[in-house]
Parts: sequence; C-alpha cells; structure tokens
Amino acid sequence: MAIPMYEAYYNVWRGGKYIYKINELHEQYGPVVRISPYDLHVGDPEFYEILYPSATTGRKANKEGSLTKFLGIDDSLFTTMDHDIHRMRRTALMPFFSTAHVRKMQPDLQERIDVLLRRISAFKDTDEPLNANCIFAAFSNETPDFDSTERDASLSGAMSFHIMKRIPWLNSVMMALPEWFVQTLSPTLGSFSRQKRKTRDQVAHAIATKDEWSGRDIQSVFRGLADSPKLPLHEKTVDRLAQDAQMLLMAGTLTMASTLEHMIYWISDNPNVLRKLKQELKSVMPSINDSDKVTLATLESLPYMTAVIKESVRLIYGNSCPHFRVCPDQPLYLEDKARGKTWTIPPGTSVGMTSVLLHHNETNFPDSYKFDPDRWLGEAGKKLEKYQVGFGKGGRICLGMHQAFGMSRLILSQFWRLYASPDVRIGDEVGVLSLYNTSAHDVEMNGDFFIAAYNKAQGVEFKIASI
Repeated sequence: MAIPMYEAYYNVWRGGKYIYKINELHEQYGPVVRISPYDLHVGDPEFYEILYPSATTGRKANKEGSLTKFLGIDDSLFTTMDHDIHRMRRTALMPFFSTAHVRKMQPDLQERIDVLLRRISAFKDTDEPLNANCIFAAFSNETPDFDSTERDASLSGAMSFHIMKRIPWLNSVMMALPEWFVQTLSPTLGSFSRQKRKTRDQVAHAIATKDEWSGRDIQSVFRGLADSPKLPLHEKTVDRLAQDAQMLLMAGTLTMASTLEHMIYWISDNPNVLRKLKQELKSVMPSINDSDKVTLATLESLPYMTAVIKESVRLIYGNSCPHFRVCPDQPLYLEDKARGKTWTIPPGTSVGMTSVLLHHNETNFPDSYKFDPDRWLGEAGKKLEKYQVGFGKGGRICLGMHQAFGMSRLILSQFWRLYASPDVRIGDEVGVLSLYNTSAHDVEMNGDFFIAAYNKAQGVEFKIASI
C-alpha cells in the first residue's frame, strides 16, 4: 500500500494539521471528500449514526486498519478490526465498566481522591504551581506523588501516531530489543515500550495470583477476564489480555487527565459557571464536611454539573483523528440536502468522521469554541445528545464512558466544594485556586495526534492559597 503523501505532508511535516485541511475540503466540495487513495471522510453530523451503527441494528461495521496498528496492540478491544470479534471481547469487559459497577467502586475511588486532595492541600501557600495534567494522570494511575512517568509514556505512544501508523512493524522490533537499547535509540519509544512490558508483567501477576485477588483495582478486571466463560481460551492469554490493559491504561490516563485539567481552566476562567456549579453543589453538600459523603447516584441527578462535564467532553473531543469504518456487505447512503442529491458509498469502502469537526459544527453548537454548559440544559440539551460524539457512538462506543463520568463527578464535586476562585466563593472553602501561567490561547487545540495537542504542551497550571 502506497503512503498517502498528501496526508503525510499535513500530519507528519506540519504536525497534525490534516484535520484542518479536511475541514477546508468539506467547505469547498461538500459533505463527502476523498482524503487519501483509500479513505473517504464525511462531514455531515446526520451521517454519524449511520456510519457507526448500534448493536441493535444488526449491521456490521469493521474498523479500518489505519487506526489499529500504530500502538502495537493489534489484539486489544480498541484495535480489533472485525465486528464479531470486537463484540465478543466487549461483552466480556462490559460488566466491569457499567454504571452499577462504577457506583460499587465509589469507596475505592474515594480513597484515591482523599490522597489526591491531601497532596494538593500540601501545596497551599507554597507559591509552587501545580500541573493539572500531571495531577490527574497520577490519579488515574494511582501514583500519589504526582509522578508523571506513566503519563509521559502513554503520551509518547499517542504522539508517535502519525509516524508509527506508517511503520507499525517498528513496534515489534522495539519490543524484541533490550529496553536499555531502545531507550538509547529513542527515549520516546523507549518509554512506551517499557510501559507495555510493565503492563504485561502486572497482568501476568494478576492472573497467576488467584488467592491474592482483591477485586478492587484494574488488575482485578483481568483476573475476572481470565475466568470469564464469555471468552475462549485463546482470548485469555497473558499477551492478549495485556493489550487490553495497555489500552485501558492509555485511555484512562490521557483523555481523563486532559478533560479534568481543562475543566480547571474553563471553570476558573468563567466565574458565572463556577457560581452556578458551587450553588448546585451546596444543595447536596451543605458543609465541606459533607463533600466525601454524597453518593454517585445523587451526583448523577445534578443537571448543571452534568452539563459542565458534557461541555468539557465536547471540547476535549475524545480521539481527535478520523475513525474509519468499513461496512462489508451493504452500501451506505448519505442524503445531501443542501445539493439535493444522495451519495451512495459502496460496500467495503473505508469511511471516517471526526469529533473535532462535528463538535464545532456551528449549526448544532453556535459559538462552538465558547465553554457554555447551559447549552446542555433542558429540552435543547437533550436534542444535542445526538451530536455529542466525544465517546463515539454505536456498538463501539467508549467502554469507559460511565467510569469517566463517575470519576469526573466525584473529583469535580469535591474539588470545587473545597476550593474557591479569586472571584467566586461560598464562604467555607479551605483555599483559593488561581490559574498560573495559562491563558485561553494555551488550552486551544493546535494539532491532531490521535488525541488533541494544545498550544501549551505542559498543560494547565494553578496555585493554591489560603482564604
């Protein structure tokens, strides 16, 4: 297969800029454009649920290989190309990521949040800035000292997207070489290879030590999968399960940390948003002593906090690259109302759509670059759900969506109940958060590297002071 040089110019040479060129092509040529010799891209939001069908439709949608090879975890759930194999693997994992399971895990999540808040409190009045991305990545990885090693390794894997998708065999070469040698050749790829080896060792340990299984952490997921009757034996090997573990580690570290860190900025930068949020939180947390006692079920009932999270997901995008699907056995039809024609996409055609473009569709999201949680409230907000694709849609919707919402609710509620901003306070907070060395320009996306890259690469920073 030849390398699509046009796309390579924008993504490799210019650094993740092809997504912006694709938008220009849509503006010039309409809702369907060819973006490589092998791929079509669709910009019409109404086509999304057709391209990414739900499991109930019975229609198959295979994943296209260009998005699956760069990580070197070809047998993980995320990178599974075949529709039926994906469904089997997803069915086995789903019980560990349901709303009910996330609620059950609240006491364990609370232990980690307590550590997180104690560590943040230790920086009060030190005048030392905190890096929000490192903080929340460490939370996802259970590293209470805010060690960014795992975050950096996951980020290295994502940032190599445009190179590694062209030479995916390099993953196998790197994993076969001694770790010190890989680190010498490429510290970036060396960190990612080290992380994959470490993850494999942890999964092997979890599977081997049945008597020590506590059922409390991510390793318990893979102990459970190893015993699952929903998977055949060849799906339960250490190598195969380790690839799912790596997938979950990267997703939980990068996208979760990015969403939470940008929430810090957007909420701090919008006093009206923070005021509404704090008033709603006080209704279920009258005192700061109540902040860690409210159930997830109660937090799920808070409409404004839910709107804040949805708006954050919209502006973080999930994966910022096109997600390609191939319908193997039937054509797809796109009605182009503006031009009065219907496009017929033949079976076997690779077709993609991109959350970044859909989330900035000005028809559905007026003033789309503005952080505006109010857009998700009431009947108007319910109608927007169709166009919220940060977690994807259909049979391959993000497995960790409920967990992400649960963790966001717990952290968001307790953090902003305990801390005020210089402009907004209720009266019994324990400190004041002030943004440091971070502007609106800094949190704008400047490129697609599988996940969004931002103008300030090191992330949002803030300081904590006494009231």
